[in-house]
Amino acid sequence: MRDRSRTSGRSDNDNSSQRPRGVPLSRSQQGQAVGQPPRARVSLNPDLELSGVYIISVAARILDMHPQTLRKYERLGLINPDRTGGMLRLYSREDIRKIMLIRHLMDNLGLNLAGVEFVLTLVDNLLGMSERLSAAAQGTSLKAAIDQEMSQLFRDLNLPPEE
Repeated sequence: MRDRSRTSGRSDNDNSSQRPRGVPLSRSQQGQAVGQPPRARVSLNPDLELSGVYIISVAARILDMHPQTLRKYERLGLINPDRTGGMLRLYSREDIRKIMLIRHLMDNLGLNLAGVEFVLTLVDNLLGMSERLSAAAQGTSLKAAIDQEMSQLFRDLNLPPEE
């Protein structure tokens, strides 16, 4: 039978030997080497916007879709979510909006995935052109006219308006 009095390589200074078995380490103890001062906490800048905010299961639940559908859209190049160091997909609000557009194009307009890919490329080109025209017309009365014409174009294409 095993001798339970052994510490199995733990030193008396180890924080884990001072807590009961099954009690998790506190956040300050996690990843902290024995005898080292606690790590400084990293405070996030409130102005910093995170690009990826939803993991695939949460995004699928928000969109009322199966996660495999989201993986298929990524495989086809329709969306490109960010990845963590552990390779988890992180979907941003923009990714969620793009998936909603894909769903609109398929469900309401009857397009297949090839048609959706074509329309997404067209929409990206139109948005890029709109940004370039707006930048060129900055500070003039043309900017309002450009914005109005682009909004009308998206309505004519039966696409959801930009927020």
